[in-house]
Amino acid sequence: MARYSIRNRFVVSSLASTLLGLVLFAAGSFAVVWLGDADADIRAGDSFRGEAAEMIFGAMAVAAPLALGAALVTAAVLSRRSTRSLACAIAAARETTAHDLRRNLPVPARDDELRELVIALNELFVRLDDGFGALARFAADASHELRTPLAVMATELEVALRHPRPIDEWEATGRVNLDELRRMSAVVEGLLTLARVGSDAPTSHAAVPLTECVDAVVAQLADAAERAEVSLAGPIDEAADCVDGNPVLLETAIRNLVENAIAAVARHGSVRVSVDASAPDDVLVQVDDDGPGLGANPEALFAPFLRGSGRADTAAHTTGVGLGLAIARRIARAHGGQLHAGASPLGGARFTLTIPRFRRT
Repeated sequence: MARYSIRNRFVVSSLASTLLGLVLFAAGSFAVVWLGDADADIRAGDSFRGEAAEMIFGAMAVAAPLALGAALVTAAVLSRRSTRSLACAIAAARETTAHDLRRNLPVPARDDELRELVIALNELFVRLDDGFGALARFAADASHELRTPLAVMATELEVALRHPRPIDEWEATGRVNLDELRRMSAVVEGLLTLARVGSDAPTSHAAVPLTECVDAVVAQLADAAERAEVSLAGPIDEAADCVDGNPVLLETAIRNLVENAIAAVARHGSVRVSVDASAPDDVLVQVDDDGPGLGANPEALFAPFLRGSGRADTAAHTTGVGLGLAIARRIARAHGGQLHAGASPLGGARFTLTIPRFRRT
């Protein structure tokens, strides 16, 4: 199929509009002469009309080619000038690759819709470059997290197979490998959860009682907190307010926050989970602890696989695979909410999960 460009359409449209204008002008002139000289028509018969028609059509025969030629030249010049910046942007876009997304398209000097389009495309390229960079870093971190336990297991088995060993040494090797397999399983489960959050984001309005989600998580983690000798307390007031979301994903986000707090505090520390329904549009879940608090860069806590880099004392927060807070923030954003870290009244860190209220439609 032949290419029918914007420039060609502009030229054809200009010619068509010029021709239509000439035809309408001729028809209007003939109608005025036809209807405006009724008396002359009666006296002279049809000869006057015929002469008027010949004069009008003769003038049109001379004016039409000139007008169409002028319209063609003008349309060609204007279309070439108007599409020059577009052609430059197209050429630059074709030369842009996935490794060169920050190369800006040339921005036209004229302040029009094309300039706005090019600026929007440059901003899009910047976002794509950031996304590709984050994806590459995430893939590298995930590969490292999976490669490390595989290397440990391979080394343990190679050493164990060099010489005959008693059963107790084989049991010790098996325990080491089992721990590494559990670590790999946790990493894979975290990666699957991260991938599932985008597809499971709530697309329909479903009322979820957030306090019930918090109570369920506190009950599930009560034994883990007891083993860690940490005091875990749930909400004091049972708020009946509902949020709009997926209950499974919301429980996952809250569980990750509580597990993070339990891992951060020392023995005989305390973790408190509360629900704040005082805001008009959102319901808040606040997870407080009396641990070491946040360091100079709390946002680093939400980066995948960066365990404890935002804590004031990273030694107190080295368990896990570093995906819990990243998953929790992605779940919050999938629900139209937010997850922020700040200082807690208990002296440690406070993580605030904000989810929009359920609105009946």
